[in-house]
Amino acid sequence: MKNLAKIGLMSLSFAATAGDYQVIENPPANGLVKDSFVVTYSANDFTDKIDEAKILFIPENFRTQPAFLLRCRPYYTNFSVQFLETEKNLQDSDGTLTNEAASFAKHGYIYNADHDLTISVGDQDESMDILVGGQNKHLTQLFKTDLPKPAGLLGMSFYFTFNYKEMPSFRNAKNNSDTRDAYRLLKTAVQNQQPLILELDGRNAPDRRFTLDSKRLNQAVPPEVIEFCLTGRELID
Repeated sequence: MKNLAKIGLMSLSFAATAGDYQVIENPPANGLVKDSFVVTYSANDFTDKIDEAKILFIPENFRTQPAFLLRCRPYYTNFSVQFLETEKNLQDSDGTLTNEAASFAKHGYIYNADHDLTISVGDQDESMDILVGGQNKHLTQLFKTDLPKPAGLLGMSFYFTFNYKEMPSFRNAKNNSDTRDAYRLLKTAVQNQQPLILELDGRNAPDRRFTLDSKRLNQAVPPEVIEFCLTGRELID
């Protein structure tokens, strides 16, 4: 496809199968991918129209740094953050873990609670509540890691779903005010190539500060993919 030529020289771009493509920002000589954006997407070879895409940032050290994911479909995009936390740091004074959404338990979630989150770009910021989950079945399913699975270490995650105007009318999908704020700030960060900063109150655990390098994202990800995932879309009313 024509957009593959627009990626920087340090990246590796190739067609996995007909219509399926992958871009690895920092391909490893051997071993696991680390400190790299990995982009996979499918497109119609005749029209260049993208059907779906995934933008994943794999950190150098997942024990201390977050992973970011944009999972993009024709009608919506999920934006999620994953990180690690020690289970005992999340426990209440009686040694138990909050689990406000019991339905998460069947997926391995043993922790689930609202946290305060502040998202900022430049001099713009918004504060909101976000549901944060912690599971013990795996550290992450997004990418392979050489990090062992010690007892008491939880894979944590929180996310937003941006529902777009292309959503079929028979699907009852809306966007609340927090989702709209998160979308606006993420889109602003990517368009202006400014860092997106997410400050998460840890409740019982330490507070966290996550930074998405939007300038680097623009350098590593084909512009057509960014447009499909975020910048060329509008939220449903």
